Amino acid sequence: MKTDILHRGPFTLRNIDISSFNGVSIDSRHIPGGHIFCALKGEHSDGHLYVFAALKNGATAALVNREYALTASPDEPLIIVEDTYKGLRDMAALYAKTFTMPVIAITGSAGKTSTRRLLSHVLRPHMRVAETLKNYNNHIGLPLSILQMTGDEDIAILEMGTASIGEIRDLCGIIQPHYGLITTIANAHMGGFGSIENVQKAKYELFDAVNRSGILFINQDDPRIAAYPQDMHKRVLYALENTADITLKIQSVDAEGCYILSTDGTPIHLQSIGKGAAMNATAVYAIAQTLGLEKDSIISQIETFQATAGRGKIEHWHDITFIDDTYNANPLSVKNAIDALKVMESSGRKIMVFADMLEMGIEAQSSHEDIAYAVADSDISHLLCYGKDSIYTVNKARELAVPSAQHFQNKNEVAKSLLSIIKPGDIVLFKGSRGMAVEDIISLIKDV
Repeated sequence: MKTDILHRGPFTLRNIDISSFNGVSIDSRHIPGGHIFCALKGEHSDGHLYVFAALKNGATAALVNREYALTASPDEPLIIVEDTYKGLRDMAALYAKTFTMPVIAITGSAGKTSTRRLLSHVLRPHMRVAETLKNYNNHIGLPLSILQMTGDEDIAILEMGTASIGEIRDLCGIIQPHYGLITTIANAHMGGFGSIENVQKAKYELFDAVNRSGILFINQDDPRIAAYPQDMHKRVLYALENTADITLKIQSVDAEGCYILSTDGTPIHLQSIGKGAAMNATAVYAIAQTLGLEKDSIISQIETFQATAGRGKIEHWHDITFIDDTYNANPLSVKNAIDALKVMESSGRKIMVFADMLEMGIEAQSSHEDIAYAVADSDISHLLCYGKDSIYTVNKARELAVPSAQHFQNKNEVAKSLLSIIKPGDIVLFKGSRGMAVEDIISLIKDV
């Protein structure tokens, strides 16, 4: 329960008689009990238009700007601020100051959510864990995640995303981490950065913000992370391939592309495909061991963790294998997915459905052409693409003599073509940025 925050912050209260609340919501249609509705004003919508509906649907009060308050019904319970985005941040920052639990912050160009979910899975048998809601990792999502916590948890695991320099610094201004992890540094959201050096600078903001008595977890297999300048922080180095404090060795890869790792001769059989999953597991093993968990417990939990829809989940449909890796895409994650597909055993063919990697900026053409080289270096027999930038992938793939590379105008055309070629024994990889909604094609196929 969030008590006394409203009376300590920069808020003007009108008709407010609540002494506590359970969280903050931004969807007026679905208000959990004891929640405050936050009216956010964006480019295409204004939450202030839905204050009445939110209150009717059970909100205990509404966080609004002064402009709305001037014309609001006199009996509405309102928390009035100059700007509701800042008001939401202020509420979260005030609440975070009451926490006594340590905070683990995770960022990276790929693997943030999967690593956070795996770490939560490993820790939950031993402690009460608070974590990021869904993938709420930006200037709106992080405060919402913080404000849904009880404050009585033993540890918090928070994702921090960024599309430009300064965003992670600002997020760490809301809640300071005690432990910091950067999963990877690679070309992602390049439209907001302009260069890989700026991506690196932005990710370093998390390490910069970690409490001086805290710990940095350093991926020694990523040279840009390993290059973080020496400072006063304690460091725990982890790796699959390089020398580190904590290493997991690659023992083998199973028929479905899942890595079997080992530590001191003990195997760890992952249930998620690809080297990215292996790297995530290594990071989680390092954190859990540092927190004092026993080796056998860590391994047992890692081995029972399974991928969710959109994050490399394997589905079987009429003896055809679908790899649903549709949640997001950047050059690193796409190449990792292709590498995972390469090592999978198949009695049929390997097919890839690929849509645009968004927010690549000036590197849009070159990054999509690079994917064609990865496809050509694999045993993918059919490449089916849609989106304005994936045409570069198709054109380059044709130059590289990929057996069948086609570009389509929309998802319906892709689904129709895919249905005409797939056969039992085939494996189909689906990959693209979140905004491309590649998972729709899986639904179209299944609905036939």
